[in-house]
Amino acid sequence: MGWTEIRDLHVEFLAEQGFRPKVDDEGDIHFRYEGRHHFIMETPDEHYFHLLFPNFFPLSNEAEVEEAALAASAASRATKVAKVYLNPAQDNVSASVELLVGEPADVHAHLLRCLGIIGTATGKFLEEMSARLAVVAPAENAS
Repeated sequence: MGWTEIRDLHVEFLAEQGFRPKVDDEGDIHFRYEGRHHFIMETPDEHYFHLLFPNFFPLSNEAEVEEAALAASAASRATKVAKVYLNPAQDNVSASVELLVGEPADVHAHLLRCLGIIGTATGKFLEEMSARLAVVAPAENAS
């Protein structure tokens, strides 16, 4: 099964669930969940599923990048299935869920849980980041 068939399968499922999916210019599926932009990413492997919540936390300086890397690692360790990571430019943080499935439609039974897992992972990241920045800020103000 090629990406076009897989994409159509996911788009139809999302629409049936009340989402308003759109295929973007890159061929990925875009939809909103709880007001946030999510994407089902194109993949040539019908047994691989990649759900992305991109660029949810902008990074503006080297101190934030260092703390975000540690917070992302902590969030990924603490949350099953999810990954939280800095983008290659290290100016933003994204979260994703990646699964191996027997058939592309198998993921439909778990999609809402996957969205919840991303929410848990990003919440853990934000909690860690808040604690880390609270420690860094007083130390910077003392100099």
